[in-house]
Amino acid sequence: MARIRRRDESVEVLVDRRERAALLQILERLEPMLDESTWAKPRAYEEEELEQEFRRLVGSDLDDSRSSDVARMRSSLESDGPILLSSDETWGWLRALNVLRLALAERLGLDEDGWEDRFSQRQHRRPPLATLHLLSWVQEELVEALAVP
Repeated sequence: MARIRRRDESVEVLVDRRERAALLQILERLEPMLDESTWAKPRAYEEEELEQEFRRLVGSDLDDSRSSDVARMRSSLESDGPILLSSDETWGWLRALNVLRLALAERLGLDEDGWEDRFSQRQHRRPPLATLHLLSWVQEELVEALAVP
């Protein structure tokens, strides 16, 4: 089973071949959703004119940053060796996981607290809810690893 822990100044992600393949498959399936997700591209302004100017000035930088975070996560998972993340790389994983989780939740119509109660235990153990739970777990473990002194 995957484990995530602090190791000196790095965060170590211990996953076997099967777990790496599963996480890579999740990335491949969810990444296309990012272009359609309002969470991946939240509005900065209510006024359309200001929003368009914001998008013109920083929109491509935000998109590039998001794509870079997902690409770095993919690259780490595709490597054969141990996954040791620097603090910056860990933050990149956290940003990628967050936007992927939000895009999936949006696709599933999960937009309010308490959504978990709408589903049976069986539904929680099957895709796509199991995918959402897995991404949340990885994100939580990374946060905890960063918090360790």
